[in-house]
Amino acid sequence: MSKIQVVVSGLGWMGSGIGSIESAIEELLEEARDEILLTAYAIGKTDRIFKLLEVALLRGVRVRMIVNRLPEQHESIQHILNELQKKYRHFQLYPFNPGNERGDLHAKVLVVDRKRALVGSSNLSYNGLILNHEMAVLIDGQEAATIGVAIDRLTGHAGI
Repeated sequence: MSKIQVVVSGLGWMGSGIGSIESAIEELLEEARDEILLTAYAIGKTDRIFKLLEVALLRGVRVRMIVNRLPEQHESIQHILNELQKKYRHFQLYPFNPGNERGDLHAKVLVVDRKRALVGSSNLSYNGLILNHEMAVLIDGQEAATIGVAIDRLTGHAGI
């Protein structure tokens, strides 16, 4: 049976005894041993997360990341991601381009070793991780593997 934990961001919720989304992301990236799957709608300058992602890559963890409309993300984010891709053969970056004005990849998902997953509403940005009132669920168990399979299907989709 899976275990589920709620995590949040937003100053109104912080300190209420509920864990933070940023801390959950950091914990997941630090514990990854084999594989990280990550989907993102919008990415801001989140230095700590990029550093933890690179530390995981240095440990040999394979990373597959799908970013919605990658060419429309901030130039500095595109640069960071492209540098990771050049430096680490086991970092695979997939731009999600719906081919029209509709059908964006809006999912904000992180799966680690197909054992744990974080699924929520926050973007990888200061606002999404600190200021906005966002919510996510941290899932331990078989459902994390199922979420991983869904991401596999998306990375194999001809539209990416």
